Amino acid sequence: MFAVKPTLFLIITLSSILLSNLSIAQEKTITLKVPSKLTKQSLNVLVTLPADYEKEPSKHYPVLYTTASQRRLSIITQQVDWMSHVSFGPLVPMIVVRLPYVQNPNEVQNKNTQASGLNTALTAEVLIQDIFPLIKRNYRVQPFRILEGYSTNANLPLNILAQFPNLFNAYISINPAWVLDKSQLLEKLESQLSTGQLTHRCLYVSLGNFSQNKEDFFKFKKLVADTNSGLVASLDDQRHINYYTAPMSLLPKALEGVFSDMHPQNMDQFEQGGVKAVNKYYDQLALKYGYSLSPTNTLLDLSDYYSARNNATAQIDTLKHILSLKPDHIFYHITLANALLKNKQREKYQRVLDRAKELALSSKNQEALAHINNIINRNKLPSS
Repeated sequence: MFAVKPTLFLIITLSSILLSNLSIAQEKTITLKVPSKLTKQSLNVLVTLPADYEKEPSKHYPVLYTTASQRRLSIITQQVDWMSHVSFGPLVPMIVVRLPYVQNPNEVQNKNTQASGLNTALTAEVLIQDIFPLIKRNYRVQPFRILEGYSTNANLPLNILAQFPNLFNAYISINPAWVLDKSQLLEKLESQLSTGQLTHRCLYVSLGNFSQNKEDFFKFKKLVADTNSGLVASLDDQRHINYYTAPMSLLPKALEGVFSDMHPQNMDQFEQGGVKAVNKYYDQLALKYGYSLSPTNTLLDLSDYYSARNNATAQIDTLKHILSLKPDHIFYHITLANALLKNKQREKYQRVLDRAKELALSSKNQEALAHINNIINRNKLPSS
């Protein structure tokens, strides 16, 4: 049975109280017309902003680029929103950008042509010259970019990785149509694996239930296994699920894999080094993501880890460090107060809880105030 960590349980409880009284923010989708000198035509780019974009004017966001249809696009934005709407979710909020298909001159477009890979160089140039600058100019973006595609559109992430790996940090290719490629994709991928350009790059590729794609998938899987490329790759045999179930279930799986290192599960690695070890871990993550990430949730997990091992000193020191990062955070004061009380440091407990109450009163947070008063009443000393 899954055991919920004490701190996580308190977060969920307080989040539920707070969210029940908030109107739910909605994502906002904008259509941009991109005049492209390369294609000599206007390209339609759809941009969906995260629900908190307007409320967080200083916040910057990773970008998920997709080739999805309009129907699947609405599902993708909902999946990303659901998986990132709380800080302990498996994803971070992202801007979602739907890319247009970029046709080669005189090309007759059909699904087989889209999978051919023959337009990869032109698509890359359009991204570099037209789309990336436009997105960066108009929206608050982090440097971390993901490209995803499904079925015949899933060949594009593989082709970009094979020829222009630095354009994106993570590539997701759900059930690509290997058999429709006409660009020597497998040979280009094999060559790319030995270039040394794939460090800190992530790749997810699934195999669907069309048997024609099986041979190339397993050839590529062996190439990845046999090459020390630095690529963090997941080659996922999903022939057992329905082809149309794949994008619904595998995109969340792939995205969770990309961001899984933001939520390390093994606290043993931090036991001796404590806060310094966690900070060092997140310094390494900044090399992958291109920006600094908050270690707070991992520090909370570490404090629970110390508590479970009866290391009260390390638990309290960790919680004090969290409060130094977020000195006006009501929940972190409550968490520290509970730890102090458990370890019979009642005077310090009272001071920290009093500060939590001051913060709740000043912010008019009635739910937090009720929770704090409940703690006070529950832990009153008996009258002498």
